[in-house]
Amino acid sequence: VVTYQFGDRQEILDGDTLHQWIETGEDGSVFFRPEDVAGYVSDLASKYNTAYTSRYFQTSYGPTVKVSGSYGWKINETEEAAQLMRILEEGDSQTREPVYEQKAASYNGNDYGDTYAEVNLTAQHMFFYQDGKKVLESDFVSGNVKKNYTTPPGIFGLTYKQQDAVLKGEGYASPVDFWMPFNGGIGLHDANWRSKFGGTIYQNSGSHGCVNLPPDKAAALYDLVYTGIPVICYN
Repeated sequence: VVTYQFGDRQEILDGDTLHQWIETGEDGSVFFRPEDVAGYVSDLASKYNTAYTSRYFQTSYGPTVKVSGSYGWKINETEEAAQLMRILEEGDSQTREPVYEQKAASYNGNDYGDTYAEVNLTAQHMFFYQDGKKVLESDFVSGNVKKNYTTPPGIFGLTYKQQDAVLKGEGYASPVDFWMPFNGGIGLHDANWRSKFGGTIYQNSGSHGCVNLPPDKAAALYDLVYTGIPVICYN
């Protein structure tokens, strides 16, 4: 019996299913069909993966919005199928989690949990929640709409964080003290070249796509975030 644990939920794989996967070779050997093992893992992924799926997010402003993006649970199907095959061949009953390509904060309730950065691209204002409590907020300036550098909405995991980085692009190289990328080359960072944040600045004088923060707010945020933390951007 192999019991898969997904938060409070379980998937139990036992003889009722396993006997259907058994085949006998011409030499009398008995084996589990690899395609059945892989198919079972694929079904688990379809049921429990949340990366790139749509989910609802209750904003600090009241309305609920739908968000999707790279953040979320994602099973490594190839590796998990290989491990499951070994477990079955050895007859090793166990309770396990599958091998993941990436993990999220929770399987119970919303997968992003209650510690995250909320980035309202319309209001040009962000909040940071830690264990469900708002601990930081700030105006910001996001991607320049006029030049088609609009910051895309979505839910992402923080890729990493780095101090003293130089952000480079076509025609610019900008040193920053606190760099927190979450969507390819798009990230949160300090912008000491700006004297004002928020409002409609982003529409004509916005960034190349990044979320520009006041230096003191960026420093405070840098101390709070960690690799993989959800960053939820929405309009």
